[in-house]
Amino acid sequence: MTAHASPAAQVTAQVTVIVPTTAELSRRMEIGRCLDSIRASSALPVKIIVVVNGRRYDEGVCAWLRAQPDVRYAYVHMPSAPNAVWEGRRMVDTPYFSMVDDDDEYLPGATDLRLAALRERPDADLVVTNAYRRFEGVDALLYHHLAQVQREPLAMLFEANWLTNGNALYRADSVGPEYFADYQPYAEWTWLAFKLGLARKTIVTLEQPTFRVHVTGGSLSQSDAYFEFYLSLYQQMLAANPPPAIARLVRRHLSGAQHDHSVRALGRGRWREALEWHWRSLRQPGGLQYLSYTRHFLRLPLRLPRTS
Repeated sequence: MTAHASPAAQVTAQVTVIVPTTAELSRRMEIGRCLDSIRASSALPVKIIVVVNGRRYDEGVCAWLRAQPDVRYAYVHMPSAPNAVWEGRRMVDTPYFSMVDDDDEYLPGATDLRLAALRERPDADLVVTNAYRRFEGVDALLYHHLAQVQREPLAMLFEANWLTNGNALYRADSVGPEYFADYQPYAEWTWLAFKLGLARKTIVTLEQPTFRVHVTGGSLSQSDAYFEFYLSLYQQMLAANPPPAIARLVRRHLSGAQHDHSVRALGRGRWREALEWHWRSLRQPGGLQYLSYTRHFLRLPLRLPRTS
């Protein structure tokens, strides 16, 4: 990794914000919006670490980033946002840190609000806030269950993932780089939230939105690879030996993921694969809810071609 530190870097800053980006020319406007939103999120200086990753970068965009007086620029060859976040986390030298994707944005005053919440709770390791999800120009609240997250972070994770790329502020001395080192290619925030809950980190939640995520048709979270990754994610969660009640929740979600794979495989004509996923889903806790789906396989022999 190569890094460039601006001589105008603010040594008095308390918060660092990590921004992973591919620095493509097509994202120039979004990157500018993101950086401006970070600056508007606090009345105090905020350090910004921009980690350009991969080879799709535009030289002009990179030069513009390096010229920003409040930006510390870094480059890594690997084209991976989770890896870029980890590299950025290793560069943090402030008491608090957060991150945001280059096409999303903080709301005005967001950093100050989060920082005040952590300072009021010296025992807390991170603060998680609400957020807006913007799709086709319309904002909708992302979360409706944050009050329970403080009490049962692991259980609530299986109601809906309460951690995203931009809705939290972390205390640097208690959420170290190791939490970001074994990142996942997809669902990295779900995995991070699981590890934080498993480590019994103290989480403060705020219902007030401090972040806006912009949803587009090309988002990774809507890809087939992202969908399929959850199977291995649930297996990894079980391998971490969670408490029995949480392990049962993981297995119920594993059953649902296996059933979804069965449905997708059957829709694509791969009936043997679909039958195998269906059988696996039935064996998990809660799997009997998919028993009636078996009827699709009972009729299959009637549709198979005859062999001489």
